[in-house]
Amino acid sequence: MPSSLSQLLPTLLRKAAQYYYGSLACFYLLWRWIRTGGAALKLKDRQMPRKLLENYTHKYGTLPSGINMHYVEAGGRGDVTAPLMVMVHGFPEFWYSWRFQIDHFKDRYRVIAIDQRGYGGTTKPPHVKDYSTTLLAKDLDDLIHALESNVQQMRNGNSIIPGYDSAVVIGHDWGGAVAWQHALLYTDSVDRLVVCNCPHPAAFSTLIQKSGKQQSSSWYMIFFQSPCIPEAAISSDDFHVFEQGFWGKHGLKNKDNITMEDMEAWKYTFSQPDCLRSAINYYRCAFQYPDTKRKVGKCAPKTLILWGDADKYLITEGASLSAQWCEDAKLHIISGASHWVQQDEPAIVNEHIDDFLRT
Repeated sequence: MPSSLSQLLPTLLRKAAQYYYGSLACFYLLWRWIRTGGAALKLKDRQMPRKLLENYTHKYGTLPSGINMHYVEAGGRGDVTAPLMVMVHGFPEFWYSWRFQIDHFKDRYRVIAIDQRGYGGTTKPPHVKDYSTTLLAKDLDDLIHALESNVQQMRNGNSIIPGYDSAVVIGHDWGGAVAWQHALLYTDSVDRLVVCNCPHPAAFSTLIQKSGKQQSSSWYMIFFQSPCIPEAAISSDDFHVFEQGFWGKHGLKNKDNITMEDMEAWKYTFSQPDCLRSAINYYRCAFQYPDTKRKVGKCAPKTLILWGDADKYLITEGASLSAQWCEDAKLHIISGASHWVQQDEPAIVNEHIDDFLRT
């Protein structure tokens, strides 16, 4: 009985917090609906910004799971032997969050920046359980090995691309969580691993259980367990939450790195049908469907951990703890950089990655 009670109490507290945050959001949405005559809760019609099309090659690849994955490809100079670099975005982001890294590395690598399942142009499965980290890691591994298959290019017809056995994998936030899990499950598919502001799964488990600061910083994960309300709150007032997140007090230090045109690209992407719901389902799945196939252990591939220490969502202790869960890791704390480190300090991030890949 004591053991059962000890497990029941945290569940009840999480539920109470979920209902509390959900109630606050409902009152806020009601107030905004009254104040604006309903306009605050209406999505604007948007066309794809030209910035997402110019200078980028968009492609699709159908994975063995049936997921049709959208990705952007750059570089390789037409050389089929060019090493592969795959970039995996976080929340609330999409392939475009890697634009500074795509441009920097395309001269030496064949760069692939994906839209993870549920995001952008990639398939959006309807069920919460379809967004486990092991399924997301399998998507990533399948893509690396399936690039030799026929892919549909957005504007230039069909092409056949030679496949790869492995890649340099770079992940941020949720993309970092997927990259960690991919490296643990598919070690041979990873040449080098780079993770930006995302702790190793074992490190995060320790922090979320023992660190009051991390628990407090993770309040939104509890809020996201409510159905529909988080989607309405985030999209209200024309996605004002995005402007706060990137340009507000705890957003980018170098706020000019996300322009008004960039922000329009964010709003366009997440205003597409089911995109926001699918993105939030990552959090719902993590809480509601514990991933029994998830692997937790030491990360074998050589790993670079980059961490902006002004992260509002993930405490810096996660960086050093994560390094302890790697067999061979380098850690660089980027002073003053926000959670969005690869966009906030792209030159520093790119320099550290360059140094890491040269050693």
